[in-house]
Amino acid sequence: MPSLLERLLGDETSDEEVDLESRQETADDALTQAIDRGGYAVEDCGVTGVAVVNEGPDGEPVTVPIARFSLGEDVEDPDMDLVWTLVGEAADALQGPFDDVFVRHFDVQFTFDGDELFEAEECRRVALTTELVDRYASDPGFDVGSLRDAVTDADDIDDEVAPVAWGECKDYSNATNAAVVFGGTAAAAGASASAASCAGAGAAGGAGGGC
Repeated sequence: MPSLLERLLGDETSDEEVDLESRQETADDALTQAIDRGGYAVEDCGVTGVAVVNEGPDGEPVTVPIARFSLGEDVEDPDMDLVWTLVGEAADALQGPFDDVFVRHFDVQFTFDGDELFEAEECRRVALTTELVDRYASDPGFDVGSLRDAVTDADDIDDEVAPVAWGECKDYSNATNAAVVFGGTAAAAGASASAASCAGAGAAGGAGGGC
């Protein structure tokens, strides 16, 4: 029987792919609405992809949902208070749609010193564990400041393992034995030459509502 990754990358649309696409779209809509309501100073944003990084024991996809914000081409030193406010908005948008999916962690990526989601000089990420995202979404006393403190305190300076407070973005399109679902398609790791210039969440111009 073909593996989950092989099914995701095959010619036929799989149930897993449709499921992840639907969740991505729901989270993207929620994030776009939240950023519009907040009137935050961002150039663009979106839930740009869902990396499938492994297969669980029952064949379920092990995923990394990816939200991305472009802070603008004139930004060299991001306002970290704004960054963490946006992390909170992303956590809220991502938690519900992926609540019943095997999530390794959530990536919230920030591009700056460039004017597009996929074209920037710098890309940094905050990686959140599912436990932190669930607590943030459900505990009114666990606010953005508490989330920031928890991630910062638990960050062990290993940019591969969540939580990560402000690490280098990871390009899942170049990871071995991984696929990235974006906009209803799946791309093999390393197969999308037009992937984002930093920490690609799929192909350039992939799903993401824009804010």
